[in-house]
Amino acid sequence: MQTLCRSKWVRVSRRRPCPVCSHADWCGVSADGTVACCMRVESAHPARNGGWIHRLAEPLPPVPAAPQLPEPPPIDAAGIWAGYRANTRAVDVRALAGHLGVSAAALDGLGAAWAPPHRAWAFPMRDEGERVVGIRLRAEDGRKWAVRGSRSGLFIPQSLTGRGRLLVCEGPTDTAAALTLGFDAIGRPSCEGSVDTLAAWLGRRRYDETVILADNDEPGLRGALKLAAALPCAHRIAVPPCKDIREWLRQGVTRVEVAAVLGAFQLQARGTAQAHNASQRMETLR
Repeated sequence: MQTLCRSKWVRVSRRRPCPVCSHADWCGVSADGTVACCMRVESAHPARNGGWIHRLAEPLPPVPAAPQLPEPPPIDAAGIWAGYRANTRAVDVRALAGHLGVSAAALDGLGAAWAPPHRAWAFPMRDEGERVVGIRLRAEDGRKWAVRGSRSGLFIPQSLTGRGRLLVCEGPTDTAAALTLGFDAIGRPSCEGSVDTLAAWLGRRRYDETVILADNDEPGLRGALKLAAALPCAHRIAVPPCKDIREWLRQGVTRVEVAAVLGAFQLQARGTAQAHNASQRMETLR
């Protein structure tokens, strides 16, 4: 299996979904079409990335090698975002807030700005020093991508108190939901992204505890476990009873109710193993 794990993988997509779980994200297929690495369906052959290797009885057509494109030049992410921000109308931010089910103040704190060249909403991504290093784009139909040349980073609002409990969410809109509920919250670009950046950022803060709020699926929880192993502080991993915290907010949950649920998850000291608790939580997701 080591040879398989080292082969070239091609990400699944809507046009070529995973042949094992039929989803269009997270999984991969070997370039020769004979093997799949599924992040949802287990096999006897676990992969290093947290998924499982599956030999395909009927190989898929080989995927042509993608042309090697040059690395995009670095961009002035802060300048680009500032330009978008300067021409963003408050009424449009309020309309986006209504569509997403979060507060306009939360979106404004995250720096939401309309990006006319992309016909999408732009959110600044920041490094551990809170410098803008990239721009995440979100189309009105929910599609997500980044301005070419961006570096991945964190979604950090300007309204953090620096005290008490911090929620770590996935993406800017989930972060906005946590802020709407009155929590200090920051976001990662994905369930497995910016681990080192977040650990460095937290190393400079003095929160009483950090809660990694995982999406209610197995990739979300596995990403939370990988992050937990790198954190320099006490933390919890918590899973909402629905898809994610934004969906929870849309269902009418209150800050008090969220705090009660978060408190039910065990607090882990720095470096504490969490595999047993995590496996129990995964069983509830299946």
